[in-house]
Amino acid sequence: MNDIQALQFNILIKLDEVCRRHNLKYYLAYGTCIGAVRHKGFIPWDHDIDVLMPFDDVRKLVKYQDEFGQNYYVSDYKNDKSNLTTKVLIYDRNHRCQIIKNGHITEIINVCMDIYPFYNCPSSRIGLLLNIWRSHAYKILVGGIPQNHGKFVKLIGRIILLFVSKSRRKNVIIKIEQKLNYKGNSYEIADYYGLDITFISAITYKREWFGEPTELEFEGRYFYGPTDSDKYLTRRYGDYMTPPLKKDLDNEVRVELI
Repeated sequence: MNDIQALQFNILIKLDEVCRRHNLKYYLAYGTCIGAVRHKGFIPWDHDIDVLMPFDDVRKLVKYQDEFGQNYYVSDYKNDKSNLTTKVLIYDRNHRCQIIKNGHITEIINVCMDIYPFYNCPSSRIGLLLNIWRSHAYKILVGGIPQNHGKFVKLIGRIILLFVSKSRRKNVIIKIEQKLNYKGNSYEIADYYGLDITFISAITYKREWFGEPTELEFEGRYFYGPTDSDKYLTRRYGDYMTPPLKKDLDNEVRVELI
């Protein structure tokens, strides 16, 4: 492990301790899950840790801030005005890093890991489509107009913010969260985040793939992983066991400790 990976790993250890203590579920996800399955640890060129958690457990986790100690801070948009996302971040208070893209420093932040809430999906196509649109509105109301997703997305953002005044925003966000946190019959889950979602579609996963967590080895310790990691990763990435070619990694984002 390099220095950044070691700090991320320590955050994951603390998250695991708190979740096991309070019977909260989380699952190693995205590149972290690939790393666990393919490398038994970090993908060598990866620099962060990502997990998925049921929305209800995410809300409980934030309440256990004191159990993370003085070194870590559990940040969401409600308790941290600088968090303009719908995900939860666990910050290392003592270490900062710089994000480097194409040779240029684009951001300086505290080292942190990402927790992505996932939600039960409505069983109907129309219900899913409505929640896809709600999820986009949710992110705009929490974080403002996206700056790197094209003119159309900016236009949609301006329209949403025009019709939802600041005085109404908090109540509208709560109502959207309630709708996304679907409680009816559901056979699939979705996180409605990043590459998993467009304006008309979302990658969904079978609920049984995220039932009782399995134990996955990661850097010599065991952490919670999806119930069926292979089906999750295949759905998300296709052939996830074949590493990318070196030429495809030349423009990867780099993270350096400062």
